[in-house]
Amino acid sequence: MSPRAELGHPAGVEVLIIGAGALGCSLAYNLAAKGQANVLVIDRGAVGEGSTGRCAGGVRQQWSTEVNVRIGMRSVEILKGFEALTGQTADFKQIGYLLVAPDDEAMTDLRRNLAVQQAAGLRDAVEVDVAEIGRLVPGLRTDDLRGGTFCPTDGTAGPSELTQGYVHAARKHGVRIIEGLDISGLEHRQGAWRVTTGRGEIRADRVVCCAGAWSGRIGEMAGIEVPVTPYRRHIFVTKPFDHITRQTPMTVDVRTSFYLHPEGDGVLLGMTDPAEPPSFRTDVDWDFLDHLVQHATERFPALEEAEIMTGWAGLYEVTPDHQAIIGESQRPGFWLCCGFSGHGFMQAPAVGDLCSDMMLGNRLAFSLEALRPSRFAEGDYVRERAVI
Repeated sequence: MSPRAELGHPAGVEVLIIGAGALGCSLAYNLAAKGQANVLVIDRGAVGEGSTGRCAGGVRQQWSTEVNVRIGMRSVEILKGFEALTGQTADFKQIGYLLVAPDDEAMTDLRRNLAVQQAAGLRDAVEVDVAEIGRLVPGLRTDDLRGGTFCPTDGTAGPSELTQGYVHAARKHGVRIIEGLDISGLEHRQGAWRVTTGRGEIRADRVVCCAGAWSGRIGEMAGIEVPVTPYRRHIFVTKPFDHITRQTPMTVDVRTSFYLHPEGDGVLLGMTDPAEPPSFRTDVDWDFLDHLVQHATERFPALEEAEIMTGWAGLYEVTPDHQAIIGESQRPGFWLCCGFSGHGFMQAPAVGDLCSDMMLGNRLAFSLEALRPSRFAEGDYVRERAVI
């Protein structure tokens, strides 16, 4: 197919989505399924190749702000019916999320968050004592813990499976997806956006930035500031490791941010590096593994016996309040759906549904006002504390 034919002739669309990760593909599917005609998704790489394909696959409802709790709950409900919705599995496993607190301050935070969660309707999340933590994750060091919270309906899903499920369903509704198409310019003139690409110009009535860590650059092209800063985050996977089961919950030490969950026959390990500077780097710093192993073996001593099989790095797209930016920007027709601070994959099912309703003028299941793009200029925002 020629570039001209691939972009369409004339190369005009009603909605152009920049970014073919889980969020962009979820939004495209939801728009088309609700009747939006002529939706095009473009990506500088391949579908799901960016942050989506490099994430840990967690799906969590335990947050510190009501809007994120509600987004998490809606994502879980969508994932439970994902195969019926799209015709493909998302490999959703509700093994639960266990958050453990090694000091009184961390436990106070968990209790405060739990109150927000239960007020928002998340009845599954409960406080657990040290004895229950030991039963949930045998082998976890618990002598220094003050307690924790557990939500059995949290879990993990497959980044590739979920994204490809949305791609499959979106294409059935007429969505076009073009990979390997970079953008070099964005201009609004004569009532529409003109998007310059390496294969020609696309005219779009509305543009949605779902570009993840690259959203700041896309914003600059559109003439607005998008406060998204990229940070590298590492993940490692062990060879077969029989000290946890496939039902072991995603377990997080909220003080150090160290987490683990079953991955195939091994275990997936990760944590935040507080010394990591902003960058677009996705190469693996193997020296960081020593830092992670120290915390991993302190929290789960049997990991001393584990062998690392592989590791990779992806990008968090961090905003000033660690919450997403969703809504129309100050530039008419230029929408933002980005800044998820490392949690876009798990929020993609709900956000694609909700943002599509917002764009189509439908009634929303709940307000996303707290995530509006203008909040930073207004100085009216609340930091999400439950970020891993």
